[in-house]
Amino acid sequence: MDPSSQMAGIPLSNIRLVSEELLASRLEQVKLVREDENECYRLVKDSDTGEHYLHFASRHLNLSGGLSEEHYHHLMPLDHDDVISYALGAEVPSYPDHWERPFLRNGPHGGYVWYDPGGSTVDESAYEEATAALREKLLNMKRDGKTSEEDIKKLFEDAERLFPENRNE
Repeated sequence: MDPSSQMAGIPLSNIRLVSEELLASRLEQVKLVREDENECYRLVKDSDTGEHYLHFASRHLNLSGGLSEEHYHHLMPLDHDDVISYALGAEVPSYPDHWERPFLRNGPHGGYVWYDPGGSTVDESAYEEATAALREKLLNMKRDGKTSEEDIKKLFEDAERLFPENRNE
């Protein structure tokens, strides 16, 4: 089965490593916004999901690599209002200064990965608290000699609820 058909209809934001082939099969240009010798901005649409992206492409001459050309591509998801605004001529956010939300960027191995320019939004202290609570549970189990299959099953259930992403479940 063709890998791109396995990904049909899945939003790109739900795919960890997006292949060039998948993007080529799903993205279609809506409007060329701005282009010069080394940079290009265009609006593109995912034909499977209807989602729009601002595609920024740049060409770079690698001086230390014998003047070889390198091409970089970035795809930032857009809200519906942004798409209309940019299509009607509003200034697009310039890369990298005004790209503040997570976006796809290509890498050296032919795929695209999600990059968050704002850094991790993970609450580190919540994970530290969860880790400390789990450590305490493990020490208590060891001290009390609770090693039955049922005890371990309960530990795993309790451990899942300690971490922030599972607290509301």
